[in-house]
Amino acid sequence: MILLSLRKKMILGTALLVVLVGSALGLLVKHELHSRFEDEILKRGLSVARYIAEAAEIPLITENKTSLEALVNDYRKLDKDIEYIYIVAPDNSLAAHTFGATVPQKLINESIKNLRSQGRKVILTTASGRIYDISTPVQGGALGSVHIGLYESLIDRNVEGVLMRMLPFVLVILVLGISAAILFAAAITRPIALLTGAVKRLSMGELNEPIAITSHDEIGHLARAFNSMTDKLRTTTVSREYMEKLIDSMNDVLIVISPEGVIQSVNHAYCELFGYQAEDVVGQCLTDFNELDAPLCMFSAFSHALEHGPIHGIESNCRTDHGDMVPMLYSLAVMRDEEGQPQAVICAAQNISNLKKIQDALHQKQAELEEVNRNLEGIVASRTAELAIGNEGLRAEVAERQRKTEELRAARDLAESANRAKSEFLANMSHEMRTPLNSIIGGTEYLDSAPLSEDQQRCLTMIRHAGDSLLVLINDLIDLSRIEAGQLEIISRPFDLKHTLEQVIHMVGQAAEQKNLTISLNSHPSLPQFVKGDQIRLQQILVNLIANAVKFTQEAGSITVTTSAASADNDQIPVTFVIRDTGIGIDPNKLDMIFESFSQADTSITRRFGGSGLGLAISRKLVEAMGGGIQVESMPGEGSTFSFTIPFHITSVVPRSRTITPAQEPASSVLALHDVPAGETKRVLLVDDSLENRQLMRLLLRSLPLELDEAGNGQEAFDLFTQNSYDLIFMDIQMPVMDGYTATRLIRRQEENSGCRRTTIVALTAHAYESDIQKCLDAGCDDHIAKPFKKRVLLDCLAHHLIPVSHQGDAT
Repeated sequence: MILLSLRKKMILGTALLVVLVGSALGLLVKHELHSRFEDEILKRGLSVARYIAEAAEIPLITENKTSLEALVNDYRKLDKDIEYIYIVAPDNSLAAHTFGATVPQKLINESIKNLRSQGRKVILTTASGRIYDISTPVQGGALGSVHIGLYESLIDRNVEGVLMRMLPFVLVILVLGISAAILFAAAITRPIALLTGAVKRLSMGELNEPIAITSHDEIGHLARAFNSMTDKLRTTTVSREYMEKLIDSMNDVLIVISPEGVIQSVNHAYCELFGYQAEDVVGQCLTDFNELDAPLCMFSAFSHALEHGPIHGIESNCRTDHGDMVPMLYSLAVMRDEEGQPQAVICAAQNISNLKKIQDALHQKQAELEEVNRNLEGIVASRTAELAIGNEGLRAEVAERQRKTEELRAARDLAESANRAKSEFLANMSHEMRTPLNSIIGGTEYLDSAPLSEDQQRCLTMIRHAGDSLLVLINDLIDLSRIEAGQLEIISRPFDLKHTLEQVIHMVGQAAEQKNLTISLNSHPSLPQFVKGDQIRLQQILVNLIANAVKFTQEAGSITVTTSAASADNDQIPVTFVIRDTGIGIDPNKLDMIFESFSQADTSITRRFGGSGLGLAISRKLVEAMGGGIQVESMPGEGSTFSFTIPFHITSVVPRSRTITPAQEPASSVLALHDVPAGETKRVLLVDDSLENRQLMRLLLRSLPLELDEAGNGQEAFDLFTQNSYDLIFMDIQMPVMDGYTATRLIRRQEENSGCRRTTIVALTAHAYESDIQKCLDAGCDDHIAKPFKKRVLLDCLAHHLIPVSHQGDAT
């Protein structure tokens, strides 16, 4: 195979490929034909068996064996492809057959035995080959079964007949494939042969005859590349005379020495530099020269180059014909033939006299610089000593600054620790002060509906007013402390601005009515309905300012609240609020003082009107935290005007609100709770570690159709939840054993695992800040009521979560 030409290899490979494809196709066709003929024969045998089974029903019933024998023998004669036919009675005895005198009982037994496992087709192996025993029952097997025998050789004969008919077509395809391979091989090898001839001509030096390009394929591209290479060789080939002229034009000395040490040639630069003629040195051996003569001075380097390879940058002094010494820098390289044998040693040398002069001048300059350096070293040593003294002072200063930095860091850590302690103290104080106030305020609301004497009612009113004032003072103190600690929370979410203003007016309206004051709200048409910002803090600012105006305005006076909006800028719209009253006014010299904590413009004001002096201080800090500013204008006896501007974000989101409208009274919530259909008593679980709070809740809710259970901590609440079903759970947060957060999470997990309905959980806690509310919602609570709470808020919460919306509408 290796010795064959490329053309023969291509023809032979194509022929083998055609044979392999044809053989594979033949095997595939043979297998497919065998399967098809097998199916046809099986169908044919089954059809014959069914026909005989139908014809044999009456003879079998009448036990007419003669008719049965005639039936099977006649059909056997009609169809020569059938090997045998026999009918088996229900007791497996032969009723009729075509076997003649010799009955193959073993074959029959094996057929009947395998019939149970293989179905109606049983393949048997006999001495004559494989045979298909096809059977069909007579009347469902009640009268026996008919068996038809067909040899597999019948299928093979049919398959071979088809294959023989296909053989001429296969041979034609084989001949066509080999012919195509011959033509294809010729089309490829002919350009290769032309290319081979051109390479031989090139090796003989014939560069003037290009290759004829007859194709545009890869071989044609190769021929074009070869022609291009020939043209370049033709244009770049130079003569010996041209090379000699090129060498003579070099400025550097060039000497060619044979491996035996005989000088073969020198260039013109050698003759000019050393004063020799070319014929004086060519043909002489290196050993014929004196030790300092130009050729002999490189003899040791010549020997080294022959043994070890090229040498570069050897410096030596050579003597000219006139006796002058010339410094030279030379290199030697060995020229070798194709077998690696040395042909000559090429020596290239350069006159470095000018370079030596420059080096001498540089050495002189270097000596002068070294002298200057020694002088500079003395100066530097003197300056170094002076700097060392100064560095000692700097190190001492750095050490002092590091000490002060450590002191400042320790003071900062101490301040941060104190700030954390202050925050924890504020949280605990908020909770501890609100909890007893819950009992005070809630108790007064409960007693307010009881029949009391006039003195008792007056005393109850004083307690309620004192509790409300104490709650306001506690809230102001906590807010101021949180602001000063940098823990002020500004929550930005969509809210109804106009509705918020109406709510504020409603909140302070009762106090204004008691003093016969007129409060009016004027909103500019440009004021947006919905904005995004901190609604709670805005409401707190407005309540502080309007409540101050009510407090410091004489009876029959007036208070005007005006709102307007400027043009929107970058999705923000500045809203200005102006509160103008006809009160006592403020001295202009004391306007800055009123915004300081615990300060009022006149100490007599505290004695006359009361108050802690925190409202304006907190309001100013809240306005500034929300990105705005607050101003005041006032004159004694002419009233005061407070104005502030806060930028809000524009929003198209309509907020969901559950705030009680001014017209909604506690009676509506009570009515809705009492209007529950019979048999639907709601069951409520109250969780609180304070016995007083639980007793107060029971008193407030005892008139309602509620079944109230109690728990003193989160663990007890979870245990009761697993035992009972509740419609609503009031969950305290800060409790011993298990807090409200943990209990709520356990309840939600229990609901999820058991697949039961979600129970409404309302956080009833003294933790009243936005972060506390969000923490309760994150734990799984549905709502939040802050202690101390009003009875109206409690009843509204119950009505909202326990009564359907349609039922509430009917009650109201």
